[in-house]
Amino acid sequence: MSSKRMIITVGDARVGKSTVIKLLLEMLMLKGKRTKVYSQDTFGVFKAYENLVPIEYFNLLNDEADQIIDELNNTRLDIIIIDMPGQYIEKIRQYIESISLFEVVVRFGWKLTFLQPISHRNNCLNYLNRIIEIASNNANYVVVKNYHFSPEFREYDKKIQKKISIIGGTEIELLLLHRNHYQMMDKLVKPYSECCHDISLILFLRSFIYQWIKKFQISVIKDNLAISYLGLD
Repeated sequence: MSSKRMIITVGDARVGKSTVIKLLLEMLMLKGKRTKVYSQDTFGVFKAYENLVPIEYFNLLNDEADQIIDELNNTRLDIIIIDMPGQYIEKIRQYIESISLFEVVVRFGWKLTFLQPISHRNNCLNYLNRIIEIASNNANYVVVKNYHFSPEFREYDKKIQKKISIIGGTEIELLLLHRNHYQMMDKLVKPYSECCHDISLILFLRSFIYQWIKKFQISVIKDNLAISYLGLD
């Protein structure tokens, strides 16, 4: 059975998509997975990871994304991660339909995952519902509860959690990290795991970052569905 997987990060803007990708990239590297990232961001969000994996920039709004489909025939890749723009769900739907994405991934022997971080905002729930309507059982789903934004997810737990379970999806957790910690790591321009060992940061901060990374990894590896859907098997 093919282990090749396309992972598409979706969701509202500023909910932690790039953060989750960075954390996932380091886990994939430890597994020896040959990975490529396509990103909408041209402001260097993934600069610290350019020496680890190929990062290519594309503009979905200018219809420059057909090149991604060509990669499905690339035998040197195990994982393709596509960081979709926030707040453009209908444009994403049009793109999926225009290239017959669900049929194409099957034809080339790939599997598809939608990876969506969520905050407490209702927009996140609306976005998630729309993705499920579009993809139905043509994809797997991983929801990331991002505790940076909220200590609880009452609306998600009440309205959507059961639906995710019914369609075979799963959820993982990203614990709170202070905004200042993010900014300090960004200034280092290093992968998150290397920031833990950078002596320019005080020991307490390095330890906090290490625990934050470790707890995310544990959230993933204790969930067999997450392991499979994120290409870590």
